[in-house]
Amino acid sequence: RWIISSANRDPEKFENPDTMDITRWPNPHVAFGAGIHHCLGATIARVEGQEVFGALAERYPNMELKQNDMEYQASITFRSIKNLPVALS
Repeated sequence: RWIISSANRDPEKFENPDTMDITRWPNPHVAFGAGIHHCLGATIARVEGQEVFGALAERYPNMELKQNDMEYQASITFRSIKNLPVALS
């Protein structure tokens, strides 16, 4: 058994597990499940993410985070931010 809110934060699997690092490799996260419960749409979700963020970076090369302190949703299962204010230029 495992607790979903602690997934992807195991210090034995991840260096600096509480830090978001989009360049982390290898990245054995369980965002799309694992084994027999692996998400069938994982591959297309990854491709879509690459395309969306690539297009944003190309169109707005000076995109800037407008706030350093994030406000999180109150939840016992998922850690998600309420909003992500950015300046597009």
